[in-house]
Amino acid sequence: MTLSHRTTTAAAATGAVLLALGMGVQSVSAQVTSPPPPLEERPIEFPDFRELTLENGLRVVILPYGTQPVMSANLYLPGGGALDPAERAGLASMTASVLTRGTESRSAEEISATIEGVGGSLNASAGQDFLTISASALVDHMDVALELLQDVAFNATFPEDEVELTRRQTLSGLQAQLGQPQAVAQQRFNAVVYGENHPYGRAAIPATVEAITRDELVAFRDEVVHAGGALLLIAGLVDPDAMEARVRELFGGWQGGERTLPSFVSPPERDEARIYFVHRPGSVQSVFGVGHLGVTPDHPDYFALTVMNRVLGGGADARLFQILREERGWTYGAFSQITRPADVGVIRAITEVRTDVSDSTFVELIHQFDRLRDEPVPAEELDAARNYLAGSFPLRLETAGQVAGQLAQSLLLGLPLDDVTRFPDRIRAVTAEDVQRAARTHVHPDRAAIIVVGDAEEVLEQLEGRAPIQFFDVRGEPLTREQVMGSGEPVAWDASRLREGMRRYDLYLQDNPLGAAEYTLTREGDQWVSTVVIQSPAGSQETELRFSATDFAPISLSQQMGQGPAAVQANLTVQDGRVLGQIQLPDQMGGDRELDEALDPGVLLPGMEELALAVADLEEGASFTLRYLDVIQGSRRTIEARVTGREEIQVPGGTFDTWRVELTGGDVPLVLYLKVEAPHLLIRQEFVGQPIRLDLTAMDTP
Repeated sequence: MTLSHRTTTAAAATGAVLLALGMGVQSVSAQVTSPPPPLEERPIEFPDFRELTLENGLRVVILPYGTQPVMSANLYLPGGGALDPAERAGLASMTASVLTRGTESRSAEEISATIEGVGGSLNASAGQDFLTISASALVDHMDVALELLQDVAFNATFPEDEVELTRRQTLSGLQAQLGQPQAVAQQRFNAVVYGENHPYGRAAIPATVEAITRDELVAFRDEVVHAGGALLLIAGLVDPDAMEARVRELFGGWQGGERTLPSFVSPPERDEARIYFVHRPGSVQSVFGVGHLGVTPDHPDYFALTVMNRVLGGGADARLFQILREERGWTYGAFSQITRPADVGVIRAITEVRTDVSDSTFVELIHQFDRLRDEPVPAEELDAARNYLAGSFPLRLETAGQVAGQLAQSLLLGLPLDDVTRFPDRIRAVTAEDVQRAARTHVHPDRAAIIVVGDAEEVLEQLEGRAPIQFFDVRGEPLTREQVMGSGEPVAWDASRLREGMRRYDLYLQDNPLGAAEYTLTREGDQWVSTVVIQSPAGSQETELRFSATDFAPISLSQQMGQGPAAVQANLTVQDGRVLGQIQLPDQMGGDRELDEALDPGVLLPGMEELALAVADLEEGASFTLRYLDVIQGSRRTIEARVTGREEIQVPGGTFDTWRVELTGGDVPLVLYLKVEAPHLLIRQEFVGQPIRLDLTAMDTP
């Protein structure tokens, strides 16, 4: 009775799916299909600012600028994720998250109430290189913002309950990323390009997050929060003299040593192009990330590479977008980027295409990199790129916050301020020869890391022979070709392990009851009959599923969800290896249609996945591939289930020893808690990244 994004969703989940569909339509329609005219260049008048260094080594920049009575303060501390030990990846991020959740004089609730009471904000975050504590408020309340910033920086207490809350939120976020192909591709790209010994190549995983202790968070804070090497940047309609006096009062007594950026190891050198295939069963699209290392932030070719990137994939009028979307219709978007961290950045092209054009996409991406090396950029294309970059740059300096951001990047990376004040001039000075020379020097498609996230069974044969291939799962674990292509034999599920019975569940949204569900499993001769009834204020759902009691083969599905013009109804039977029947859908989902689809051996009907797991041999580390027919789309979908641990959980129906099972490959990642004793009945279900859960309230199973 697993609730999911398919057809067995409760009202809240239905709303989430419909909202997601609406957002998807909006994002597609919002894509720009023709470039805007070049912006008229405006002169840059970079505002004056005051820069000073306190006796304790704290650099302070005060930027009196803006038209609105607001101010922002950002404290930058060298030492983001780059300082994470490999076995504690995620330490910097967790430290930043807990910083604002309690000090020696204020609880987390008091901190929130204080800053929200003046209409301000306070947060902390950790990037690759810097941990940042930020506060903003109306100028009249700037004292409140600065005092809170100082308090969390100096006096955070890291309450144990807040540490555990942050850990749960972090783990939930990591689980959600497994369902995001772009995030999976980026993580694999960084791991390959930077290597496991470089901090940029590492990422938090559940094991490293679980291992982090409160004492380690405190120690990391003590290591990073030092006046020496820190930068405090205050921007807005402030009086520089008054602000300097207040800063000296609040931060002048800050003692401590000096913290600088770590020394980076050299990333591995590449000597060939190689495909790193991340197998994501059931994917209907393939995500590509193609590239390699770029340049350090102070490299003299940075501006030539910036123009090159604009030509390649820096906007909707660039080559990748125009060719892959406008000319070929393979994707909704294709872009490129050059990054500028404290150490060496990357040059990368990114797109997501239909699986059937994966090989053509591979060829086109490599070809476009080659073009930059082999051909001078035509004058018209070069002018368009330079005009856009130079003309739009002043728009990035309109507010105090924008100016402060540009200023902070230059100061933190040790770049000359001319990089900001003379940006248009430096861009316009780039020639076609400069772009080609920079491309020949820094762009190497013959040594590129080619990340592909997709369904290997659908895509692999298209790519084999193009370059050597290594295989991984979405968690980064190595796989073999045999593992990703499968044995060809369907999984056999032992239906005799099931037992008749009834279960009741409550559906919660942010811990508030939202609806109820009742699940019944009965035996009728040689068939199992599964009945599910879901009730909620937003609608109801009734499902009857029949399957063989001997070999688990699907027999029929009858389902009705919603009412009126939004109703969804399915009446399907399986005959001679085919699914036949009618699907009634709202017009916006394609309207009514007849279904006549082949059902390959081992492929299930929606709702049978939970029953399959109930009879599976579960143990820690076990994984299963579940294939089912998406009756709405009329296509086969694949879910990967992995047992990630054993937990005792308490629900309204009692306390149970459960297996924690993560489901990925669907539109929404799920976490199931299944009873350890077979059959492994569902005790709790969580929708990763959403405040929705399903809890067992009663069970009557012999």
